[in-house]
Amino acid sequence: MAVKGLGRLPRLPYLWSTAALIAVAVTGCMTKGDGQVLRDDVRSLASRVDSLEKRGAETEVQTERLRKVLDEATALLSRNNADVGARVQKAEMDLGAVSGKLEEARHLLEQMQKQQTDDTARLTALEQGQQKIVDRVAPSMAEDKDTLWRQAQERMSSGMREDARRFYRGYVQRFPQDARAPQAHIEIGRSYALETKHTQAVAEYNRVLEGFPKSGEVAEAMWLMADAYVNLKFCRDATALLQDLSRRFPRSPRANEAKGRLRDVLTPRSSGMHWELFNAKLETGLPLDGSPDLGRTGTLKPSREVAF
Repeated sequence: MAVKGLGRLPRLPYLWSTAALIAVAVTGCMTKGDGQVLRDDVRSLASRVDSLEKRGAETEVQTERLRKVLDEATALLSRNNADVGARVQKAEMDLGAVSGKLEEARHLLEQMQKQQTDDTARLTALEQGQQKIVDRVAPSMAEDKDTLWRQAQERMSSGMREDARRFYRGYVQRFPQDARAPQAHIEIGRSYALETKHTQAVAEYNRVLEGFPKSGEVAEAMWLMADAYVNLKFCRDATALLQDLSRRFPRSPRANEAKGRLRDVLTPRSSGMHWELFNAKLETGLPLDGSPDLGRTGTLKPSREVAF
């Protein structure tokens, strides 16, 4: 029987069997016992060869299985490597897409911030413009009386007479007992006089005479009221006021001016002037005895129904 894989057998038993065969060949005869021993050795050797062949076959099977497992593992590893590569590539592509989205979002955010800044600037400009309109139409008054007085004066000096009157009246309403309250009424009257609204001017000066009789502005109010009467051609009332001013305030700077103004008022420009004044006073209901009724208030109208 051919021994497959004999080269892999242990070397010692093989040498013993070979030596026994050589000894038989040399002697030329073999006893029965020797033959039995030889046969037993051959059978043992054959059995061992069969066992080794069987083990070799099993080893080959296991080797084949191992090779197959290794091949499958190698293939799986290759696929995994390929999958990992594909996933990495996909991850890189996704990362690129995310980066693009982030860049787009950043650009959009910058645009929104710029738009917000522009809108804020427009809103601020609109609010400032609106405030300017409000300040022009109905400017806000300061709470501090000195600032409020300065605001009124600024408007008066700049020709904004209506606003000036509103500020002066606001001053009197907020600070009715202040020392500048009579002057506020005088300034209001002057603003009317500048607009040739002498009737309203007289009413405003009269508030000083009635509301602040002990004020240092009384002489000025009487002077300005007399001037308004002259412009209204109520010379008799103007005369009475100027005479009263000279008598009550002889040390006032307006006293000497009142004397000079009296000469102008009492000098007729035409023979018909006294009749014109008389008729005008009669139509408006003003007193004719030369004493102005300073207690009356209202608007001059050619009617006895409305008192001055």
